[in-house]
Amino acid sequence: MEKSEEWLVRGMSEQNPAALEAIMDLYASNIYGLVHRILQGAVSREDIEECVSDVFAAAWNRTAEYEPRRGSYKTWLLILAKYKALDYRRRLRPENRSDKMLAETELTAGTDTEQIVLDRETQEEFLALIDRLEDKDRIIFYRRYYYYESVEEIAAAVGLTAKAVENRLYRARKKLKERMKTIRTEGIS
Repeated sequence: MEKSEEWLVRGMSEQNPAALEAIMDLYASNIYGLVHRILQGAVSREDIEECVSDVFAAAWNRTAEYEPRRGSYKTWLLILAKYKALDYRRRLRPENRSDKMLAETELTAGTDTEQIVLDRETQEEFLALIDRLEDKDRIIFYRRYYYYESVEEIAAAVGLTAKAVENRLYRARKKLKERMKTIRTEGIS
């Protein structure tokens, strides 16, 4: 019997091991694929597997942060995986060690809480703008910038040429940039 997403989310928030096992069965291959695409060539296979495990551990501990109105639990897990993998990539690549030390120094030197709040609001506005893109453009945008798929993979999946996908991405970025500029200008007034 397949469990509903509602059951899975409730089970994860209640820290029910059966829910975690079901989540892992359902989404492990998706999460592994995304983490692998982000980390491939930068880290070892063991690091990739450790990152995937950390994604599930983070989901176990942070399910209360999931907001159903913003998307499915699978999407939330994939976004969690994306950011976890990017963190791994930055942390484990040797050339980024000095960048990491600089970032830690900046954080300990003082973090502007107002800027953090503004950044979070900007992210929410940006996601809302992405949601307003035409269906095909939105799918292409997410597949490229959230799932890190190649232009060729996206073109094959949506039935367009690679050039058409690149053009749609260019127009979507341009449209988003213009809308964000308008939002910022209106916010200053």
